[in-house]
Amino acid sequence: MTIRRLVVGAALALACRSASHTNTAPAAPATMVRVVRGEIFFPAAGDSAIRAFVPDVQPVDSGGECRVMRTSGSGATIITAYFPSFDSTRTTVSVMFDSVGHLVRYSENRGWAVRLRRPPSMSEAQRDSVFRASRAAVRTTTISFDYAIDQAVASNDGGGLPNRAVIGSVRSMENLEKLGPPTKRLARVRRLCGV
Repeated sequence: MTIRRLVVGAALALACRSASHTNTAPAAPATMVRVVRGEIFFPAAGDSAIRAFVPDVQPVDSGGECRVMRTSGSGATIITAYFPSFDSTRTTVSVMFDSVGHLVRYSENRGWAVRLRRPPSMSEAQRDSVFRASRAAVRTTTISFDYAIDQAVASNDGGGLPNRAVIGSVRSMENLEKLGPPTKRLARVRRLCGV
């Protein structure tokens, strides 16, 4: 059974401004969080669930374009690679490093172009509606690792099929051949982005 609730959307846009170094109060980084209504479902857990999970969308990692962002506040570095290119994205990989270069998060999205170019006349409500319809229409495989809490999630959703997800430790999924494996794609992205 799914539960409808507000969730923070996959697109978390950070628009960071440099803090002022004058005697006035520093400007806070501008953070925009898009909240969308979505289906919540609970991932399966355990070794057998992870072994049974099959990604519905295979990764594209030929070509590639990279964007690098360094935050002004914490000094974190976020790299995002678009495969095969920014304008024809089929796989997006985002990686976050802390201020001393430790790997913090890895996120991979396959099958859905995560960028929506909004016409000037489109309202926020219309954009959210298009966003949800686009997500629902295309089958997507998403893999995310949170190294700080040693948590990995892999999911298949959209495309008119049931949502399926598994959860486990990063170690249980990072080297799985059927997922790519993510460690190889991480190394590929780091070479592409020079980080």
